[in-house]
Amino acid sequence: MLEIKDLAVQYGNQIPTIEHFDLSMKKGEIISIVGESGSGKTTVIRAVLGALPGAGRVASGDILFHGKSLLKNSQSDWRKLRGSKISMIFQEPMTSLNPVMKIGDQVAECVLQHEKISKKEALKKAEDMLRKTGVPRVEHMMKEYPFQLSGGQRQRVMIAMALVCKPEILIADEPTTALDVTIQAQILDLMNQLKKETGTSILFITHDLGVVAEVCDDVAVMYCGRVVERGDVKTIFANPSHPYTKGLLGSIPRLGDAGKELKSIPGNVPNPKYMPKGCKFEPRCPYASEKCREEEPGFFQIEEGHISRCWLCESGQLKTDHVEKAGD
Repeated sequence: MLEIKDLAVQYGNQIPTIEHFDLSMKKGEIISIVGESGSGKTTVIRAVLGALPGAGRVASGDILFHGKSLLKNSQSDWRKLRGSKISMIFQEPMTSLNPVMKIGDQVAECVLQHEKISKKEALKKAEDMLRKTGVPRVEHMMKEYPFQLSGGQRQRVMIAMALVCKPEILIADEPTTALDVTIQAQILDLMNQLKKETGTSILFITHDLGVVAEVCDDVAVMYCGRVVERGDVKTIFANPSHPYTKGLLGSIPRLGDAGKELKSIPGNVPNPKYMPKGCKFEPRCPYASEKCREEEPGFFQIEEGHISRCWLCESGQLKTDHVEKAGD
């Protein structure tokens, strides 16, 4: 359905911030892209939506939707595609919703942009979708403004707006970041339920691996604008093969660890202007070798469907003693 091939994105004449990015998505699949802030997650989804800011451009590679290149789209093509075939849930609903427009009108407007129906019919579709998302007092809420809703209710409205035109792909950019754990669980359950009912594929962008474990089928771990590990969620969590993935998993607080110091990955994501020559994680990896410093690794297959961009995997066998320590 969606295929990203060897994507490179750059701003102006600067060094590309995204390089050699590959991702494929099937119908009804939930894939997560995870990584620290600055890894390039949001840049990738902006490229998919044709919404790169300012001087941003796709320098090379391709983005295919049902075999057709999205890079050839005109502005008119993009307007028809966004919201109808590919929709997005933004990170902060309070800044995404119109503060002076009633909720019902905002959801109905999404329908009117893509379907030639009356305002009354659009409002009926808006009401039906809000009801599916579990919004309470739907008839009353249709007449309310965003400031009158709770954070969880606003996020449900954003989901309703994204799904009201029944898109084939839903992109969710940190959709649970500003929510408490109870509302977060409700939103994740809702997304799982809607995927089963509508068959919509979901591209989930997050830095929260707990969320990934809850809802996703596959996960792509991203670092410095490239995927460093990819596989199904159970495999990645049980057998992480890249030191960066291991470090991310090791930094998750666990029950029973009260009083223990939280683990962290030393250092920061490097500035694209000063990118390491070889493996981009090398300056932060305690097991980097001379080969890591001089040459960037390609992908090695750990097992079927599980690949990793790390020289530790060159032999085809994961050196677990090395990788275990990378998360310590």
